[in-house]
Amino acid sequence: MKKIILVLFISTYFLSDAQPYLDIVRLNYTYSPKQGLNEKTSPLQSNFFTADVTFPIELKKGGDAIIINPFFTNNQGEVSTKDFHVISEALLIGFLKKDIFQNWNLLSSFIVRRNTEVDIDSKDSWQYGGILLATWKKNQDVSFKFGFYYNKEFFGNYFVPLVGLDWKIDAKNNLFGVLPGYMIFEHKVVPKFYYGFAFRAFTNSYREEIIDPIAGNSNYLRIDDNPLGIYADTYLSKKIVLSAEAGYTILRRYRYGFKEENIHTKTDYKNDNFYFKASLAYRLRLR
Repeated sequence: MKKIILVLFISTYFLSDAQPYLDIVRLNYTYSPKQGLNEKTSPLQSNFFTADVTFPIELKKGGDAIIINPFFTNNQGEVSTKDFHVISEALLIGFLKKDIFQNWNLLSSFIVRRNTEVDIDSKDSWQYGGILLATWKKNQDVSFKFGFYYNKEFFGNYFVPLVGLDWKIDAKNNLFGVLPGYMIFEHKVVPKFYYGFAFRAFTNSYREEIIDPIAGNSNYLRIDDNPLGIYADTYLSKKIVLSAEAGYTILRRYRYGFKEENIHTKTDYKNDNFYFKASLAYRLRLR
């Protein structure tokens, strides 16, 4: 998640034969209630808001481009009777190089963000990372992606290999995504209404207040979430899209950690549950 929420970064990379649309501005709100099917594990409630803007700047028409993607997330709720409220303020700067070889494009990016608990002043709340993603266009309907993601998380160095697919199955159906970040199936009913299935994976860590001011040791909250659901997109106009989604999380974990030079302890809370999501986007359809 993200984040970092991994899916937010990967979703900016569809300028190059990679998905059927590009969201220039997107607002998301996701709610997951405390009580679920599995009440034996730690109660967990989440109110998750995200906002991001994508600025693709073509250096030449149909060619190389710079991608600028500022975004913000706010996650507030309760886990195992403990309240949490964390935010992320981030900026991604990417460079898309087209035709490095025949039918191959390459996107590289640098990501800087401040992930922290609300209302604390910590100098140790910055994270740095990036993504390298290559796209091979097999034909007009199928593209494959390969790469890796890295971020300096508060729990340590975080490396993730990436494998993606963009498949125009036919005139009404698309399958696209970059795993483990996300995979989306889209079906067109009419030009103003689409529905489908979506899987996403989020990993993020946030700095909490210092628990040992003399030694400078700090807490962090790590969030891993994997929502799987069904969604519907309604086009209010040619470019304004209202989305609704509902589903269930898979292997959701919230971990409070404490890390110093030779000791790493953490408290692990698990509880999967239903989630409900609403989104509003300014979208450019690419096909």
